[in-house]
Amino acid sequence: MTPRFARNLFFGLGGGLFLVLLIGGLRTIQLDSRQVAPTDSVALSVASDAPERLAAALRHRTVTKRNPAALDTAAYRDLYRTLETAFPVVHRTLDTTHVNDLSRLYTWRGADTTKDPIVLMAHTDVVPIEPDTRSEWTHPPFSGTIADGHVWGRGALDDKSSVVAILEALSTLLRNDVQPDRTVHVALGHDEEVGGPNGARVIADRLTGDGTSPAIVVDEGGAITKGALPGLQRPLAVVGIAEKGYLSVELEATAPGGHSSAPPDSTSIQILNAAIGRLLDNPLPARLDGVMGRTLDYVAPEMNFPMRLALANRWLTTPAIEWALSQQPATEAAIRTVQVPTRLDAGVKDNVIPSSATATINYRILPSQSVDAVLQHIRSTVEGLPITIETGQASEPTPVSSVDDPAFRMLQRTIREVTSDSVVVAPYLVPGATDSRHYAHATDRIYRFLPYTLTPKDRGLIHGTNERISISDYKTVVRFYLQLLRNADALPDTAERPV
Repeated sequence: MTPRFARNLFFGLGGGLFLVLLIGGLRTIQLDSRQVAPTDSVALSVASDAPERLAAALRHRTVTKRNPAALDTAAYRDLYRTLETAFPVVHRTLDTTHVNDLSRLYTWRGADTTKDPIVLMAHTDVVPIEPDTRSEWTHPPFSGTIADGHVWGRGALDDKSSVVAILEALSTLLRNDVQPDRTVHVALGHDEEVGGPNGARVIADRLTGDGTSPAIVVDEGGAITKGALPGLQRPLAVVGIAEKGYLSVELEATAPGGHSSAPPDSTSIQILNAAIGRLLDNPLPARLDGVMGRTLDYVAPEMNFPMRLALANRWLTTPAIEWALSQQPATEAAIRTVQVPTRLDAGVKDNVIPSSATATINYRILPSQSVDAVLQHIRSTVEGLPITIETGQASEPTPVSSVDDPAFRMLQRTIREVTSDSVVVAPYLVPGATDSRHYAHATDRIYRFLPYTLTPKDRGLIHGTNERISISDYKTVVRFYLQLLRNADALPDTAERPV
C-alpha cells in the first residue's frame, strides 16, 4: 500500500463516517413529536360508589364455553339483572336489544341521526379458573372483593371493567341531561373468549348490514405500560390499530411401532421432534415495517438521545433494533409471526413404541403475512420428513386502522385528557384477538384501548391468578368513556370501508 493510497483511504473512510454521522444527526434533530395536546378536561366526576357496581358484576360466573349449550345461561341473565338494577336510567332511556339471548345491544339515539354512529364494545364472558390455582387467590375469584385499593375478581381487567364503565359513563351523562349529537351503540358480547360467533359477530352484522360505516369503533386491547421500551421514561399508552392472525396446525409423524426392547432407528416421536426442531430453528423473519414501524415513529421523538438517534436512523440500525426487541417476548411478538408448540400426544404405555405422534403448533401472524404464507413456510421447513400437516382453527390478521385520521388523533387527545399530558400515545399491534375484528369489513377506524396501567408483572393478571384492577384505574376508565363520548361528537364522517 503506497502512502498516497493509504492517505486517500483514510480520508475516504473518515469522510464517509462524517457523512453518516451528519445524516444521522440531522434525521434525529428533525424528529417532530406526534403527540396531540389535550385541550379539555372531564367536566363530570365519577361517582364514589362506582367500584361497588363493578364488584357486583364480578360476582356472576359468566364463564365462557366453546359449546353454547354448556353455558351457564342463568349466570348471564343474573348479571344483566344486576346491571339493570345498578343503571336504571340507562335501561329506561336506551333501546335495548337481546342478541342470541345472552348478548346485549344498547342504542342511544343521537340528535343527528344522519351522522355515522360510534360503537363502544365490551364482553361479559370470562375465562375459567384453573382448579389448581384456586388456593393461590388472595380473595376468591368470584367474590368481587374491594380491598387494598383494588377491585378483585375474574373479569376485573378482561373485560367487565369495560362493560360496567361504559354503563357508568352513560348513566352519568343521562343524569346530567347530556344528549349525544351522533348515535351511540354499546355492543356487549357474551362469547368473545371463543371468537364471538354468536355475540359480537351477529351484532356487527346487524349494525353494518345496511351499509353503515361507524365513525369509530372502540374495544379493549391496549393499555398504559411502564418500562416497556428502553430509553422511554414516560408512561406509554398503546392503542391497538390491528390484530395478529391466528393459526393452529397439527403435525403427525408415523413410523413402525413395537416393543421398546428392540427400537427401530427412527420412531414417530423422534421424527416429530425433528420437525418441531426445524420449525423452532427457522422462525419467520422479524420485520420493523408495518405496525411496529408506526409504533417506533410515535415513540422515537419522546425517547432519550441515544435511543432517538437509533430509531431515527433505522436505515442503519434495523439489525440492532430487531435484536434488542427480540430479547423480550412481548416486543418480539410485535415484530415477528411467533410460533409455539402447545400440545403433544403419543404413546399408550411406557414399554410400547407409538406408531404415531402428534403435536399442535400455534401461530400468531403479522398483518404483513397470511395464513397461506405461514402454511407454505411450515411445509417447506419440514419437507423430506414423513410428516402430515392438518390445518386447525385459522383467521387472517385484521386490516390496519389508520393513524393519519381525525379519529386516531381524537383518541390520542382523549387519553391524555383523562390521564396526563406526560403519557405518550402510540399505535400498537394487538397480539391476540378481540371482538372488534367483526367490524373490519365496515370501517378502518377500529381502535383497541383501555386506560389502566399494566406493568410487566401485571400482564400475568389477565386470565391469571389474582386478577384485579385498582380503584384509581377503574375511575380513569369511566372518565375515558365520558370524555370519548363527548369528543366523538366532533368527528367528521370520513370513515371508510377497507378495500
